[in-house]
Amino acid sequence: MVRMAVDASVTPRGEKFVIYREPGTYAAFPRLAQLAGGRLAVGLSLNTARDHHLLGEWRVLISGDAGATWAQTEDLTLPLHWPGSSSREKWDRATHVLPDGTWLAVGAVGWQAWPAEREGEAEAEGLAVHARGLPGRPDLLAVDSNLLFVQRSRDKGKSWQRREISLTRAGYTLGFPRHTTLEDGTLLLPFRQRTDGSGQALVLRVTVTAADEHLRLYPLPRDLMGATGSEAALLEVAPHRVLLLMRANDNRGGTGHLLSCWSDDGGRTWTYPIVTDIWGYPPHLLRLADGRILCTYGHRRPPLGVQAVISSDAGETWDVAHPAILADDGETTDLGYPMSVQLPDGSIYTAYYITHDGVTYSLGTRWELPW
Repeated sequence: MVRMAVDASVTPRGEKFVIYREPGTYAAFPRLAQLAGGRLAVGLSLNTARDHHLLGEWRVLISGDAGATWAQTEDLTLPLHWPGSSSREKWDRATHVLPDGTWLAVGAVGWQAWPAEREGEAEAEGLAVHARGLPGRPDLLAVDSNLLFVQRSRDKGKSWQRREISLTRAGYTLGFPRHTTLEDGTLLLPFRQRTDGSGQALVLRVTVTAADEHLRLYPLPRDLMGATGSEAALLEVAPHRVLLLMRANDNRGGTGHLLSCWSDDGGRTWTYPIVTDIWGYPPHLLRLADGRILCTYGHRRPPLGVQAVISSDAGETWDVAHPAILADDGETTDLGYPMSVQLPDGSIYTAYYITHDGVTYSLGTRWELPW
């Protein structure tokens, strides 16, 4: 592969806004959603220390002014507020309102917080303990799970029907909020499994009918050394043709460049991963109103921050020679995980997190496309 030099980066016209910042609180991984009427919503897992398990207090914020100001909301009709077993589950899942008005949520249960005294019970059930002592809660364990779930409400959240699907033991199974809905209504969700010595990236295909759901889990190919990517983003770029970009940093056998896979049958089979020219992780994909594709990603080497690149050929190639620099002032590599939406006026709002002065917090950049 020929590497292209990044020699013409651009700083787009834009403005930064704090979504949530509080000294002593770790407020990372904002889950951004676009609501009716031009409103925006963000879901956050808040804890008193560095929390990558997302088992803190779940809080939902809403903005009615294109992301300039944010206020907490307890509106339980918002999909980010639909019930779940943990903050982790609420962050991971896909949520949709079906044509018949049914509320649907699909995802992975993920890590669960258990009392420390139940460690023996977890081991007896074959559940690995991922962490002993959660941030600010030494009395809790992070217990691995390999459960998927589907839940529905047919009465606008007054009651829910839920079923859980057990996978074979595989360390843990986690989702990632970068799913896509195909033209025919099929949901595709990225998942990843991890053990101490190996990993596997997966795609869950969910076909929904009025009566039930059909779930099929498909593996992404691994390289000859057994390495695989992890956190992934999906986007249908043409009917039944799906692009997947996937994190592959060096501690998992990669180089920090995103991997790309393709499916031409609606997510059932996938091509062998190809190393792209995009250095950064993890990715988020957005189809713009003009048909081009935007990829935003964290950049954990100088300049520390968040960047974006564009594809004008449905993800076949990316203009890495002209990345947009959305943030370049990170003080540590604990940053990124952007999600972007296009606002009604054509501008982009990108939510992400960063660390300044010892405080890890979530913010958004509202910016104009420079290309």
